[in-house]
Amino acid sequence: MLKAQNVSSRIVILPFLICGLTELLRTIFLAVGWEKAAKLLYKVYAASFLLYVFGFLGVWCYVNFTNQAYLPLLFSLPFWLVGGYLVYRVFFRKGDQPAKADPKKRSLHLNVNFKVVVTCFLVGVCLLSGIFILFLGVKDTIQLSQRAGGYTATEGHFVDYEVYRSDREGTTYRLIYEYEVNGAPYRVSTDYGTSAIPARNSTRTVKYDPANPQKSVLAGSNSANWMIFMGLFFVLGSTVFILAWLTVKGCFDRFKVSVLGVYIGVVFTFVGAGPILLRRGETGSWPACFKSFGLWILIPLMMIAVGLFQTVKCLLPGRSKKGEKGR
Repeated sequence: MLKAQNVSSRIVILPFLICGLTELLRTIFLAVGWEKAAKLLYKVYAASFLLYVFGFLGVWCYVNFTNQAYLPLLFSLPFWLVGGYLVYRVFFRKGDQPAKADPKKRSLHLNVNFKVVVTCFLVGVCLLSGIFILFLGVKDTIQLSQRAGGYTATEGHFVDYEVYRSDREGTTYRLIYEYEVNGAPYRVSTDYGTSAIPARNSTRTVKYDPANPQKSVLAGSNSANWMIFMGLFFVLGSTVFILAWLTVKGCFDRFKVSVLGVYIGVVFTFVGAGPILLRRGETGSWPACFKSFGLWILIPLMMIAVGLFQTVKCLLPGRSKKGEKGR
């Protein structure tokens, strides 16, 4: 994480690092009895989180305003109001004092747990970001499918590659394939970068427009597939916290199986299988897919195994009941 690709990504993770460090130090200070220092760190914690909130909202509004998308601007208004209230409560409101009971006056007192607000906001951001990325991926996939609906399939051969992106994290490449139509050679390249370079003359299906053979697309993985995977990753990951909260509230007590346990197992299986399937679409064959991973293939395979084991274990209500009786 510290080796971020650019300055903006470092700025994004900075509030999380500050929040985590200040919360750790605040816990230590409270344990040793340094209450004033702990209160000061609480202000730092709140300031860093609010900075992230308003920074995110500012970028969100700027992007949508420049794109003339005014409906998302209205959607952000409640978050601006919540952020303003948190600023008032943390920095300007005096310490709570016991109020005298007055039968003629009724006041609404909001006792907000700041940690709960932070968690809810981060989960909400991840969920909304995942839905947005998923929407873009599905939209691009549908458009690509409609565009290539009348295309003819042929066999393309890998002939070359070019640098797609290069930074301190490594170099990714755009793969170039060559295909022939009526004896004339044409080329098409991937719309994404990958570190896995297939063997020369390895094949991959190409779809081209019969009326204009120069217009073509590569079958298999593309940038839209990666967007769908990342969108689902954020949506499924944030939903874990929502299901955990519902589990604590007892919403799934009447179910004979562990709903949260089954869901976590499914998420682990998805996270492990997703990269393998995407790489399979990039390389065109299973042997090339596993070869491109090297020993790193053990990580997604272990995640799949853990996910399947977790799912099967939580789908066995008899074992959980026996465990509860034993207790």
